[in-house]
Amino acid sequence: MSEWQEYTLGDIVDIKHGYAFKGEFFSETPTTDILVTPGNFKIGGGFKSDKLKYYNGEIPDGFVLSHEDIIVTMTDLSKQADTLGYSAKVPIDSSKVFLHNQRIGLLIFKDKSFDKDFIYWLMRAEHYQKFVAGSATGATVKHSSPSRIRAFKFKAPTSNSLRKKIAKILSNYDDLIENNLKRIKLLEESARLTYEEWFLRFRIDGKKLDIDPDTGLPFGWEYSGLNNISTFTNGYAFKSKDFVEYGHPVIKIKNIDGKMVDVHNTNRISANDVLKVNDKFKLHEGDLLIAMTGATVGKLGFVPYSNDACYLNQRVGKIQSEYLFFTFLALSGTSGQKQILNFAGGAAQPNISGDQILAVKNIIPAKDILDKFELLSNNALSQILNFTRKNQLLKEARDILLPRLMTGMIDTDDMDIAV
Repeated sequence: MSEWQEYTLGDIVDIKHGYAFKGEFFSETPTTDILVTPGNFKIGGGFKSDKLKYYNGEIPDGFVLSHEDIIVTMTDLSKQADTLGYSAKVPIDSSKVFLHNQRIGLLIFKDKSFDKDFIYWLMRAEHYQKFVAGSATGATVKHSSPSRIRAFKFKAPTSNSLRKKIAKILSNYDDLIENNLKRIKLLEESARLTYEEWFLRFRIDGKKLDIDPDTGLPFGWEYSGLNNISTFTNGYAFKSKDFVEYGHPVIKIKNIDGKMVDVHNTNRISANDVLKVNDKFKLHEGDLLIAMTGATVGKLGFVPYSNDACYLNQRVGKIQSEYLFFTFLALSGTSGQKQILNFAGGAAQPNISGDQILAVKNIIPAKDILDKFELLSNNALSQILNFTRKNQLLKEARDILLPRLMTGMIDTDDMDIAV
């Protein structure tokens, strides 16, 4: 087995603080300038692009990030979303300028011979993240600093080619995951484009449908509430005192913030307490959920595969329909979201009921058209869920390998990995 030795991170990299960009120049309207914040780090590490913060002010010199730069968070988001110390790579996107925020550290490599990707994966390893968390300060929101992060000591192969090999093994998993995410995005875009072509432009298979002059809709179609094709189930009022570290995931509002529900970063309920809960609150892969309260009211997501049975919490609703993907697209579209927000009101804590959600009006086509669309969209949803399931298994395999590779538990000398 190759020789390993102890290193100090500060001997290999400097960490440069970002700039305190002024909030008055933050933009609600998308611009080409993206301010990278801790919110752009996935739990565990890696970059996510679903919550971009745009900037519309003057950019100071020296705070534009380059594609593939390695960055690290020096603060967490909150008690609910700890991202402290996580690493990410700046994505390759020539249409955007990524800006270096003050709560982000940029790695500047002093030792050019040390493989960058190895350090990137080191910062995604549990022993590094525990070190950063343990050295952080702050009562409510934890903070670290470049000097604390640079003090981290670790063991690594003395051979840079072996360091490259270890990083490549882990990166191969991320490449597969990224390819599956691209496939998921294409399927989602295709389904939405078909929905818009059929139900907004009234063109099916390239043919414009005849319009009823009395309704302005194709003959046999109507504009009515989704309660004609959907039903609704409210969640269960789990008690916070019953939450435990290990057990069954309880899906709360915070877990619905995208097209797929987060079934991993959840509160959990014990197997014994689950026995007291009616089976109607048990969730299954492919169930459609909606947030009913708070800043994310109206956000929807499908339940992905989970090793443990998940359960529905109060103020999260489950929508059932024979035409589930149609209902999802109707509620998540511009008109559906506007109606939901109108129902929820402009209060500090918006709320919406199941009846109000189903009262959202939408164009409802003739049954044969609905059946045809659902056949197409069900196939897309099945593929989306399948790719999501594959990604979960890839992540689990990668996360098992990561600490073992990073601590030399697995001998990679004889592994045939192209780097």
